[in-house]
Amino acid sequence: MSPLSKKNLKAAVIEYLPLAFGLRIPGFIRIHFRYFASNPFIWLVLVIAPFIIGLMTLSMMNQHWEEVALSGWQRFFIVLFIIAIAFYFAERHRKFRRFYVIAIPGMVILNGLFRFVFDGGHLFGGIVTFAILALIPAWILAHFSMGMGYRMLSNGADKNYRPGRDLYMQGHYTKAFLHLEPAAKRGHMKSLYLMGHACENGHGRPQDKIKAARFYDRSAKKGYRKAHAAFEALFKSFSAKEVEAYEADLEIKGHEELF
Repeated sequence: MSPLSKKNLKAAVIEYLPLAFGLRIPGFIRIHFRYFASNPFIWLVLVIAPFIIGLMTLSMMNQHWEEVALSGWQRFFIVLFIIAIAFYFAERHRKFRRFYVIAIPGMVILNGLFRFVFDGGHLFGGIVTFAILALIPAWILAHFSMGMGYRMLSNGADKNYRPGRDLYMQGHYTKAFLHLEPAAKRGHMKSLYLMGHACENGHGRPQDKIKAARFYDRSAKKGYRKAHAAFEALFKSFSAKEVEAYEADLEIKGHEELF
């Protein structure tokens, strides 16, 4: 492929030119645009709610414990960093995802208990305050975070993935690819994994283990652990000729050209 081909010129304009001017948005920030566009309210529950609760909790600790002497900006960036990292792993790991959606209402209850212990005042008044400011908000947040929030994290906030995955599992491959391929082109890691699975096993696609490895590798580089394991297992099964073919395919077609 010519260095001045249409694909290479497009990649240069979209990928490298903005980066050169410092205009490219990092992936860990760009991910939130996808979630916000999918459902702004659930994004608020999954990101903004735990951020605000975490900030309030750290501020209270700062007031009551002299050992925690942090400025407002320090508290802001500490909580922002923790929530950003937690959200990143919640999307990619199922076990941590469960912990994350449960932790959101849990943080409200812990915050309420903290206030009850230090600022409770009269017992009855403290219990009423705890119920109003902790238990009721926690119940509301749990309803959304453990339901729609969990599903949204599992889908990666991509509208095509869930119907595509369900059709693929049912064996309706042609219909499934109408959903999975557009999602994979957008870089959705689970859709990329399923495209690799289809190529490896010949499900609705010509069996092509080289291409399957490319899909798995692309998905793994986006942080999908299941794709990483699939790539490692497939690559270990390659013969010397297949390894050579994989490396040649990567060199000729580059990292981006899969479709």
